[in-house]
Amino acid sequence: MLPRVRAIAEIVLNVRDIDAMTRFYESVLGFAVYRRAPEPNPTIVFLVIGKLDPPFGDHHPQCLVLIDPARHAYAAGKFDTPNTRTSTLNHLAFQIADDAYDAELARLTSLGLSPVTDEFPALAARAIFFRDPEGNTLEFICHAPHAD
Repeated sequence: MLPRVRAIAEIVLNVRDIDAMTRFYESVLGFAVYRRAPEPNPTIVFLVIGKLDPPFGDHHPQCLVLIDPARHAYAAGKFDTPNTRTSTLNHLAFQIADDAYDAELARLTSLGLSPVTDEFPALAARAIFFRDPEGNTLEFICHAPHAD
């Protein structure tokens, strides 16, 4: 049996000043901007921490993601948690093996965790979102085989 979690795919933080926080993580930690969206006034910025091993395609390195929860539609949408306004942690994403997706979805469902699925065609990825006992959002993400 493969380990359930293979790597941290991303750590997502809620931020108030996305430009200042981007500059901080670029200059202090040396993270490079991978993607900003939408331009010219981004509500989400992906900063590269490192490559995932093995990456799901070359579409998603290991990232620190900065998100403005007041303006970003995703943060205010179906995966919004009660912690969005009280915590800087938006969610943690863990890479799982591509072939573990269905089994993990079934396992999380059997545990009563009410997982929610989503697909990200631009990343060639699919994900399962669920919450820990304190309401923090967790994500299992892997390559979406049909997205290539």
